[in-house]
Amino acid sequence: MRIASFVGQKGGVGKSTLARVLAVAAARSQRRVLLGDFDLEQLTCVEWSALRMRQGIEPEIDARAFKSLKKLRKTVTGYDLVVVDTRGLADELTEDVSKESDVVFLPTGTSMDDLRPTLSLARRLAKSKALGNKIVIVLSKTGRSERLVAQAESIIFEAGFDMLNAVWPERDGFQSDLDMGRAGSESSNPHLKQAALEVEQALLALTLGHAPVSRS
Repeated sequence: MRIASFVGQKGGVGKSTLARVLAVAAARSQRRVLLGDFDLEQLTCVEWSALRMRQGIEPEIDARAFKSLKKLRKTVTGYDLVVVDTRGLADELTEDVSKESDVVFLPTGTSMDDLRPTLSLARRLAKSKALGNKIVIVLSKTGRSERLVAQAESIIFEAGFDMLNAVWPERDGFQSDLDMGRAGSESSNPHLKQAALEVEQALLALTLGHAPVSRS
């Protein structure tokens, strides 16, 4: 069983969105997936999974709330992949989950308001020898400016961190799909579907241990 975690120092950068995107991609590739929701105040992933079930959308995504890593370890068996969505505020649990993960995704927007706290958390996590090269920055909720994306990539590379070799764009259609219990390439819009597929393939392949990343 592999563990992929999505962590962040702040909310609103696409953490929960990408966790659901990866869970759907893995389930559609015939893997048994558990979506672990550690944000007990919002339970975004748990409520989305329940909505998906009510809508009869396949494949079904098993999502459960956890308040501790110990509880997850005691109850989780028989899965190929556990996708963990943590709170939008880094704490001791964030570090514990990260150390137990095979890959740690840190989503960030292109603004310095997003990049600064994300890179600060990445540096803090990188001090742990247990994390090694597990940390991967994901450019998320990007606009249509190629200049801003390139600028953000340069800042990440200069900081010395790997970056997912695909970016998650900010599109209203993606949020509409999530509101209906869908995620990523399940979109009916062909342009959104293609954009989502690129990110899904990169996330899934890296989670399974053989995806390309943009190296620093």
